[in-house]
This record gives sequence, structure tokens and C-alpha cells, in this order.
Amino acid sequence: MNKFFLYLFTFWIVAQANALACNFQISNFGESKNKIKMEPFPVTFPDRFGGESVNIPMEALCKDDKSLYGTMVVYLYIEDKLSQVQLLRANMNDNKLMDYAMSKYGTFNIPEGLPKNKWKGSYQWEVENNYVKYISTTIHDGNIEILEINSKLYANMMVDYNQKVGEWLDSEK
Repeated sequence: MNKFFLYLFTFWIVAQANALACNFQISNFGESKNKIKMEPFPVTFPDRFGGESVNIPMEALCKDDKSLYGTMVVYLYIEDKLSQVQLLRANMNDNKLMDYAMSKYGTFNIPEGLPKNKWKGSYQWEVENNYVKYISTTIHDGNIEILEINSKLYANMMVDYNQKVGEWLDSEK
């Protein structure tokens, strides 16, 4: 009986810790950017492909959870519907986004003997109605971690959007 209460207490502690963790998903997929309730309203960046990005630093979203400070959260709205959420963490060299992704979505193997901060590549999960991708890559003067979350319901919209971006990039060569 004592073991049961110990397990129950442990579960309660873990549940409370997860409840206090930052929720950067301030809007549901498919909702309009008008659902964002922040003062002042974040800066938006419309693009030529029918998208509009709303960029919010993690510090503004998670004042009590400093674990991902230094991360930019980019909400991409296509046809005024939230279609993608990206977390961008550049030149922090601490792999906190990797740690977050592995704890939330599941672990993946890194080659034995390779330090975690030297690993570059990507990993994908399918979680409920979402596609989740973690990327670690080199950029000018450092590296970047990206966590990208796309709704399966808006996957075709993202494909069309990305195709427009790709065609434009190809035309700029």
C-alpha cells in the first residue's frame, strides 16, 4: 500500500512540473492571428507568398520558465490560419532545444562518442495531429537549432506555400 502512495505522489509531482512548464502554443492550428491576446501586439511580417509571420521571443511567452530564453517563436499564418510554429535558437551552443524536443516528443540516437553539441542533422516525429521536426545545423559564425511543428490538417497548405517559396528562390539564382 505504501508503494502505491509513493507512485501516486511521484506521478502528482511530475504532473505538477509539467503543468508549470511553458506553453508557447498560444493559438491553435487553424485559428486567426487575431486570437493572440498580447499587449502590445507582436510585430507581424507579411510575405509575398500569402504568409504572415508573428515573431515572439520566448521571454515574452514564458516569464516564469527561463529554460528556453534566447529562443524566438515564429508563428506562420497562411490565409490567416495558424499553419506552423517554429522555435529558433541560434548560437546558444547549449542544445536546450534538443533536450526539450527529446523530453516532449521522444529521444533519438546520436552516434556513440559524438558530443551532443557537435551533432548536426534532423529528426522527425508524428505526434497526434502534428508533424514535428528538430534540426541542428551550422550557420555563419555558429549553429542553429530549429523545432518545427506543423498540423497534419494544414499540411497541404504548407506544401503549396513552400512550393511558392521554392519557385521564388529558384528564380533568384
